Amino acid sequence: MKEQGRKYFKEDIRRTFLIYALIPISMITLITYCSAFFIWNRMIISQTRDKNRRMQQKLEQVVTSFMKKTVEFAEDADFYEKLQQPRQKSAIYQKLYTFSNSIEEQVDFYIFDEKLEMLAGSTKEIPNFIPKDSHISWGITKRMKDNPTDIILECNKTYKDNLQRTKLLIGHTILQDNQIKGYILFILYGDEFIKTSGSPTTQILVTDQYDNLFLATTPGFSNTLDKIKGEFKEEDNYVTIDGDKYYKEKSSIVEGKLRIYTFTSVGRLMKVFIWAGLFFILVILTLSIAMLVIAEKIAKEKTHIIDRMVDAFKEVQEGNLDVTLDIKSYDEFEIIGESYNLMLASIKNLLLINEERVRQTILSEIKQLESQFNPHFLFNTLEHIRYMAKLDPHAASKMIVSLSTLLRYSINNNLSDVTIAEDLEYTKSYLHIQQYRFSERFHYTTYMERGTEECIVPKLILQPIIENAIKYGFGDKEDLTVRIKVSFLADDLVIVIYDDGVGMQQEILEELQHLLKQGNNTSNHIGLYNVHRRIQLMYGEAYGVELKSEIGEGTVVKIILPINKRGK
Repeated sequence: MKEQGRKYFKEDIRRTFLIYALIPISMITLITYCSAFFIWNRMIISQTRDKNRRMQQKLEQVVTSFMKKTVEFAEDADFYEKLQQPRQKSAIYQKLYTFSNSIEEQVDFYIFDEKLEMLAGSTKEIPNFIPKDSHISWGITKRMKDNPTDIILECNKTYKDNLQRTKLLIGHTILQDNQIKGYILFILYGDEFIKTSGSPTTQILVTDQYDNLFLATTPGFSNTLDKIKGEFKEEDNYVTIDGDKYYKEKSSIVEGKLRIYTFTSVGRLMKVFIWAGLFFILVILTLSIAMLVIAEKIAKEKTHIIDRMVDAFKEVQEGNLDVTLDIKSYDEFEIIGESYNLMLASIKNLLLINEERVRQTILSEIKQLESQFNPHFLFNTLEHIRYMAKLDPHAASKMIVSLSTLLRYSINNNLSDVTIAEDLEYTKSYLHIQQYRFSERFHYTTYMERGTEECIVPKLILQPIIENAIKYGFGDKEDLTVRIKVSFLADDLVIVIYDDGVGMQQEILEELQHLLKQGNNTSNHIGLYNVHRRIQLMYGEAYGVELKSEIGEGTVVKIILPINKRGK
């Protein structure tokens, strides 16, 4: 039967390697591959759209501002007149240069009269698109004559020193009394915008509504007529040009008079993804073969380790806690072996803690007894009884009964765990003594939520806290009130002892809070620490004492215990 189980276990290991290793690896590889492709594709789209949007915003801002200024100059009645006056001409030049230099790109301007004679210009050279004969017109001059009230946009090109420059012409007719008096033109150069708009991966084309180029960050995407290639007019975002594939975004500005194309090459990267996919398939096939061989080897090795682990657990069941595992397999079985050794160490440590708990409980009760009923306390109480015996024998008798009850409860070694109601009842004897001592200066209240009365707590858990509240709470105050509240909070029993005394200095509060976190007590703060230590030894570190205080506001001590009831 043992050998049959062993064979089944080995087969299970092999099947586990294949099902839970190979398949997940394949799925993760496929998901990673698809995710990488999707992320890359989204990045390309985002990058291309962002480039298009930024160029659209920049061009629209620049072109719109020049169109508005062109109209403003053309419709200014004094503009043309001042231009003809030598004294006023410099002021006109100043306005034109100031506006032209408002952007970082180069801008030229020209003003012509009705006979196309140049009145002003940023250069002395007459542009080649202005006909030499005023009776002949073409291009933008013809369109301005035909549409004297409209602003005209036109993409054009010039050749200088065997270099071609594309440009955008913005023109308007200067009218006076519905008669053409001249023309005003601004020229924006496409290569100037390329300097601030180019990108190694994303390219930009800008054309007018007739597909004439204004801006091109890379050559090769226009035909012999300097118009954009027809592939860019397709509605599909992915286009193929000269054998390479691109992602394209298109937008327009100025009521469709200018069109902006941004495109990013994706052909090469797609080939990379295809080769990467083939490589991953090859890796998966190689892993499949390797898994079959490795699974067989591991199945044999791990069953031997499991036998050693089973034998060790049997020794623990028989009470032998000195058997350890020394597994050097450098895998999860080594972790199990280390966890087993840690478990044994924890069990041994728990046994020592239980012994410490018993010792600390006895020691705590002795220290509490010494702390609570030190000679100073007894002397003051007895002296007060002697004094009250003369003035109020009845009150002195009650004090003697309360002191006797408290002493009898404290030295009763038969009681260790009591109910909160019992401990509070005996604690009231201590409170009665303090009321007789301080008379109207001391008050206290108690409150127990229904159901808490039967909860088990360590004996003498309240009295040391109350003693500290009275001892340090009065200070220079005339009176003091102590409130004791017992309630449930989730799965815990919470006892809150609050006094409205003088509170603690921040340094003392931090010292006490630090003391409660330590494993031993080297200070003279015995009562508070012993209560906290006893609780943690009995119930664990999740329980104990919490302390808060503010100068002039009083002190709050919160005792957190598990809910345990007698007989349950």
